[in-house]
Amino acid sequence: MSERLFSADPLLDADFLEAAYGDDVDTAVLMFQQYLDELPTNIKSLEDSYATSDMARFRHLIHKQKPGYSYVGLTNITKMLQDLQIACENCDDLTKHKPEIDEVLVSIKSSSEIISRTLDRLLQYQ
Repeated sequence: MSERLFSADPLLDADFLEAAYGDDVDTAVLMFQQYLDELPTNIKSLEDSYATSDMARFRHLIHKQKPGYSYVGLTNITKMLQDLQIACENCDDLTKHKPEIDEVLVSIKSSSEIISRTLDRLLQYQ
């Protein structure tokens, strides 16, 4: 797979994507499409668990969702979730991490455009 497919957006970890997919455009398309399909549900689940202060569910969701961001080259979000998961391990109040949670949610929500653009480029090479 050509480097330019993933290097067009500086928010994507092009090195990770190249290592993960190489020249396998079909698998990359599948993962990017799956990410976009699951994004609304993932966001809603995180927001709901945060709104209800369900610490156990929130920790479970960020742990479960972490790998999905890496699969599409959003390793910065994976790192943010990892840091947040560690911070929440010994915490009983999600509001203590409101700035970090808000930052993560903004990053996740804005990822849709990045991933859509990249998916469009990938589809041209299928």
